[in-house]
Amino acid sequence: MADSKTKQVTISFQNFDQISKKLILTRFNKPGYQIEVIADAMQADVCFYNQEQADEGIAIEALVERLKTAEIPLIVLTELADWKETDLITVIHKPIRNRNLSEYLFRVKDAFYVALKVRMQRKNKQKSAKLIYNTHLSNAINPEQIRFETNRYYAQKYVGLNTDIDFDEAGELHTVLFNPENYFFHYLGKGFLLSQKKKKPACIKTVYGTFFVNAQDKIIYHDKSADEIVNIHKIPFYKDTQVFIPKLRKGRLDNLYPFDYEPFVWLSSINASKGKIPQDTNFNAPVKITAWPDLTKLIVFKHAMRIISLWSRGVYSLRHTARLLDIPQRYPLTVYTAMHALGLITEVKKR
Repeated sequence: MADSKTKQVTISFQNFDQISKKLILTRFNKPGYQIEVIADAMQADVCFYNQEQADEGIAIEALVERLKTAEIPLIVLTELADWKETDLITVIHKPIRNRNLSEYLFRVKDAFYVALKVRMQRKNKQKSAKLIYNTHLSNAINPEQIRFETNRYYAQKYVGLNTDIDFDEAGELHTVLFNPENYFFHYLGKGFLLSQKKKKPACIKTVYGTFFVNAQDKIIYHDKSADEIVNIHKIPFYKDTQVFIPKLRKGRLDNLYPFDYEPFVWLSSINASKGKIPQDTNFNAPVKITAWPDLTKLIVFKHAMRIISLWSRGVYSLRHTARLLDIPQRYPLTVYTAMHALGLITEVKKR
């Protein structure tokens, strides 16, 4: 266990095979640092990209633009000579056919610790202003400042475009209901409960690959990165998904990408919802939150915090929420789906 003087740092490897990643990690042995590898580049202290093809330039430029907003350094490992270094981009040319491999790895190591030092200095300067400049939460509290072109916070991307309905009209009600058993987030929840009960990682076998859920550490494991599985949450083809406790050999999960459970399930459920709610939801029962989600980790679109705050009182139903807040119904329906997926809300029983 790291002592109080040890700095906790995170690295994200993009477009790496396991061998190359492990080879580089063996050189990061400077005392005073505890390194964790994560999938999400936007949550990392330093990001690496392994360029294999010339046509990956567009993908790297898109990544650069994302990282720039959070001032996260990027180290590009490439055989091409057309990359220019900036204060956030370091370019290291890979050896041909592994010649001078040791020298190359030392250059990678040196570049990493230089980039990490700069990143830590930036983070320290940002700490005092974190509450002011946390755009993620600021946009959620002040929806009027959200710009149309800011895709990350443009709510339509997450809540869809469904028009309001009359909950008393069966013909209209069916337009906002969906079967959760068709979507991935439903099985993530089942896997979490099974892992929690058995105190072992649960396996979720889907048509899009095998996932593992560890409820004790609240981690999901998969063999592909976040960018590679970005669209799997929206597709309603999960009816044949199997959830069970597997026999895992030692180290089976070590080479997989880890994902933080709560933001992963939140993202999965709002993508499945898009302004709808699971069928059999009681939209007349008052909604009560049992715990607040960690909003610093989640995609928080406009009105979400107002909705959750209203439900903290345990008085208002889905039917009444949109009218009380004077917002479209699709917002509370999406938030309800996500909160329910995480087990953070319940229906208030009438006395």
